[in-house]
Amino acid sequence: MGSKFFFLDTDAFLGDVSKRFEEEEFMRDFKQFLSYVVKHKIKLTPQNRWIPMKHLYAINDLLKNPPQLNDAVGGKVYKTREEFRAPRIYFIDLLAGASDCIVADDRDVLAVGPFYNRFLNMNGFNKKRWLVLAWYFHLDWDNWMPEGDFGKTIQEKNLEAVSYPKEISNIRHKVNFKKFTKDLIENLNLKWNAPSQSLARDLMEWGIERCILEPLSWFDIIRFCHKDKGKFTIRKVKDFYIQPMGKIFLEELVKMGEKIKEGLAKKSNCNNN
Repeated sequence: MGSKFFFLDTDAFLGDVSKRFEEEEFMRDFKQFLSYVVKHKIKLTPQNRWIPMKHLYAINDLLKNPPQLNDAVGGKVYKTREEFRAPRIYFIDLLAGASDCIVADDRDVLAVGPFYNRFLNMNGFNKKRWLVLAWYFHLDWDNWMPEGDFGKTIQEKNLEAVSYPKEISNIRHKVNFKKFTKDLIENLNLKWNAPSQSLARDLMEWGIERCILEPLSWFDIIRFCHKDKGKFTIRKVKDFYIQPMGKIFLEELVKMGEKIKEGLAKKSNCNNN
């Protein structure tokens, strides 16, 4: 019986993988946002520089799985009027700016940014890599985190925190949410002023979920496992696990973090000399 040799068509494989990243839900939503913004030349609200309500609802309708923006209370329907209350759109908006795909001009009108065309011409893998790095190292977490100054605090320590993606990328099983947040809070000495330690910890857990884990989930780098809690069956994160291709992007985060730290160390040495 003759020997059989199997060869991997590397170009075809990489093309398939890149196409898969291109077709992911978040990437689709992000490109829909870019297209809408460029077409409609949105002028931001004067006070908070948010996307106006009519555009917020129009963009929401373009998302693959549009979330509910209206709240029904006591038979009355209340419309979302503030952009930060539409978290997926708000995050995409901040990310479009952080990635230099979209900028606000001197009239506060959203327009094509310096990397808009370059981004659209990238393959799927590089598009996703660009957005992941822009989120972690350039997006304003203080704006993303509407309550308190926890977003600013954790962003100031993001170079210290970048080792945690490296650790979880090597885990083959589920990562316990409580343990992950506990390690991060204690090792980075994170704080949140609250009436009790218990409430402070709950708020910091929520802050870590919003600033770090929720974006990783939207990028499909991790997946959440939820549990229902309380009489109102509020869904809370119990565990999360790394997606098979997610490890690649966690490693990219770590590599970029190490490069930035090396650059800062060299700059510090030059200043000291």
